[in-house]
Amino acid sequence: MSSTISGKDKFILNKFVQIINKERIPLEVIDTMGNKHGMEHQQIKFKLQIKDNRFFKSLVAPDAFSLGEAFIKGYFDIYGNFIELYDVVCNKLLNTDRRIPFLKFFKNYFSSVKKREKDNIEYHYNVPSEFYKLFLGKTLGYTCGYYADDKTSMDEAQYNKMDIICKKLRLKKNERLLDIGCGWGNFLIYAAQNYGVTATGITLSEEQKQYAEKWIKNKGLENRCKIKIINYRDLGNQLYDKISCIGMSEHVGKKNMTDFFKVAYRSLVPDGLFLQHTITTNEKRKKGYENSFLDKYMFPGGELLFNHNLIRQAFDSGFELMSCENFRVHYVKTLKDWIDNMELKKDEILETVSEFVYRIYYIFFIGSLVSFKNQQISLFQNLFYKKSANNNKIDYFSTPYLS
Repeated sequence: MSSTISGKDKFILNKFVQIINKERIPLEVIDTMGNKHGMEHQQIKFKLQIKDNRFFKSLVAPDAFSLGEAFIKGYFDIYGNFIELYDVVCNKLLNTDRRIPFLKFFKNYFSSVKKREKDNIEYHYNVPSEFYKLFLGKTLGYTCGYYADDKTSMDEAQYNKMDIICKKLRLKKNERLLDIGCGWGNFLIYAAQNYGVTATGITLSEEQKQYAEKWIKNKGLENRCKIKIINYRDLGNQLYDKISCIGMSEHVGKKNMTDFFKVAYRSLVPDGLFLQHTITTNEKRKKGYENSFLDKYMFPGGELLFNHNLIRQAFDSGFELMSCENFRVHYVKTLKDWIDNMELKKDEILETVSEFVYRIYYIFFIGSLVSFKNQQISLFQNLFYKKSANNNKIDYFSTPYLS
């Protein structure tokens, strides 16, 4: 591709190359005229091909937002191991935090919380379900799986994860299970088929509800599983024996988390159990800052909390912590499987969604994998108990893995 580069853009590019050389990043940059820029005395492992001169604007103040946005808009491509390159540059070039614009504070203050939450969920999940199925596999498990060993497949890891949750919740036949943020219904179906529960799932995505109901009907589970479009705040007075929340509470936010736990507590019978499967942060973010790329393009409204804060808020809501397990390394493997599937099935995926959408998910998964690998974020399963008057439910204080 031949495209004239202005003097200003050449200056910006040279400054960027100087940063690469200073940090000794084995990256060669190829501009739109075919000229190569990079380290002369080090073996090149990665290549960045500039496809559009608008890329140079992202180099004025390069960070995760500017470079991420340039990538999803197709202004450049990477050749070589993208995950390895991201890992190399993440602490050198890819600061993720930007100050939250004042107008966004103003808008959030005056807008309806429930409407904002519904809009945020629909933005992410109302992409055609076939898109997700192509890289998530037959379980449609869009959260961390559990890999028993290196030979565990992606689908097996998702079944393992669901069975672990069922065992931790001590599910029994005919118990009433509530799944908050049920996705496409995979966990409801698994629990109903394998543990005989009566399951209710809630979501804010119409796309997910329609897919889940078809799946439930195909399995002949209409009498055991039902899906509702409802905000968790509006659950009412219905009581459940067990509650799960698998990968949804990242959308709740710090300000609303105590109320979220109170709703879960109120919705449980005495001696009920609540399992929260959630991504947590291990790094403190400065007040008034956000991960701008994530908030704009992937998970608007999402917020990660420290796990110890989640446990504290659950305790303040009345819960007792039964167990806490870190699945961080399992999410590294989960994300690697999703990325591999996206690469393998790219042509099929692009028949379902645009390349713009493909690139958003692809770069997000790579960034997330590196963050889990480097212990910036984790995945915890927290099991909470709603104490009864006696507080002597002995089987809850025994490990479920012996059964």
